[in-house]
Amino acid sequence: MVRKRDLKFFSCLMLFMVMCISLYLFILSQPKKHRHKKHYIHKKPRSESQPIVSVSHNNVSRGKSYPRCTEKKRIALLKNHKVGGDTVKNILNRYGYNRNLTFLIPRNFAPSLAYPYNLNPNTVIGRPPNKTYDIWVHHAVFERNVFKEYFPEDTFFLTILRNPLSHFKSVWNHYQLRKKFGIPSTKIDSILMFLQEPAMYDPVCGHGSHEPLCFTQNSMAADLGFPLKDNQKLQSLKSGKTKKAIAEAFVRQIEEDFPFVMIMEYFDESLVLLRRMMCWSMKHILYYSVNSKRYSYKHVEIKGKDKERHAEWNYVDYALYDHFNNTLWQKVKETGNSFWEEVEFFRQVNQKMRDHCAALIQKNQPCSRYGPTLEVSDTRWGPGFTIDREFCLLARRGLRCHFTLQAERLTKALGIRNRGLHQTTLNVVEKELNRHCNYCKLKIRCNKEDYLAHFYREGYISAQQYEEFKTVAFPELSRSCSLPPTILRPEFH
Repeated sequence: MVRKRDLKFFSCLMLFMVMCISLYLFILSQPKKHRHKKHYIHKKPRSESQPIVSVSHNNVSRGKSYPRCTEKKRIALLKNHKVGGDTVKNILNRYGYNRNLTFLIPRNFAPSLAYPYNLNPNTVIGRPPNKTYDIWVHHAVFERNVFKEYFPEDTFFLTILRNPLSHFKSVWNHYQLRKKFGIPSTKIDSILMFLQEPAMYDPVCGHGSHEPLCFTQNSMAADLGFPLKDNQKLQSLKSGKTKKAIAEAFVRQIEEDFPFVMIMEYFDESLVLLRRMMCWSMKHILYYSVNSKRYSYKHVEIKGKDKERHAEWNYVDYALYDHFNNTLWQKVKETGNSFWEEVEFFRQVNQKMRDHCAALIQKNQPCSRYGPTLEVSDTRWGPGFTIDREFCLLARRGLRCHFTLQAERLTKALGIRNRGLHQTTLNVVEKELNRHCNYCKLKIRCNKEDYLAHFYREGYISAQQYEEFKTVAFPELSRSCSLPPTILRPEFH
């Protein structure tokens, strides 16, 4: 009797367990809550590792796992001539402005005042009490001992190089060297004529104190401190071994002084490496190209004997470029963490940023086709961020305006008195700007919105005043945007 009762109990227990398992499996089989469908921008086939941007209007995902590190803030850009340095300069201008860092600034709004060997107290604006200089972005020949006097030990020294032949064509165009040398030929023919006898033409430049060379011979090396006497000595050397030893010694010196050297031809790759080394956000390296010029012979190939003569005339520049180009790819190889996927995602976000900011700033629209803001989600490389009108205003800010607002901050910290707008007819917005400005000069240095945003950011005008002044100065900004924000995420297939 007892046994029958036990069997009955056991059968009921088994039936109950089967029912529980069936119910659990049924729940798992049900579809998840409806989600908005993602719309992919690119339609063409991709390789398995190629990232794309996923665009949606869902909430931005936060909290993804990415490397944690300590942000580096102090950075000195040794700005060579005609190597894409102005683009890097504007990235650093924006970064330093956002972080409220102290710029070392040449006097009189003359960005080349410290060039070539004039970085001294007479050529720069002074330093506020109890502050250190954090950023340098202007032209000056690199003299290690001089820079060490201005910047702390933890300063990250950065420079950028360009293929020497491409660099030479850019210099030739920018400085109108054909006219300086009195060469009658035009376009590429004038360069080829110069390369027949560079040592004959080069002294014609004059080699004055401000421009101690014509930028035709090892000029990138000269900007980085290669002695001019060694530059002249190279041409008389018969021994290839001696020439090689001089070049290699200088390359080793630069490698010791500069933790990273960017390569212009691989600009985006260089920026992503810089971001990782500095522990910055992807937002910090978004950019517009600055001072990129077009000319007829920009992409004309120079080859054969002409190329060989140029390489001989610029022996040290080629040694620098070849070494640090190889170093760049070694760093890429070592960096890991989906480097190429990050580069591709960065390019796509950067392009969408430009499209978005063009609508918001150039056209003064309340939103772009992406809505009022672009939201970039957390990724495996770093935290998410927002691209709004304030960011666009900063990203599109010109070199002269950045210089002006850096000077505004610095002179106020030094207690220098107000100079004002010096205009007789001022509207309500300009009167308010006049109260706070040391260097305001409308439409020449910054526009009204740049000044307003700056003085609001610095706490000189309230949030209410800021909105009221924007309504007066830019009534079109009061329009609302009916589109939701767009969210960008990397997707991998």
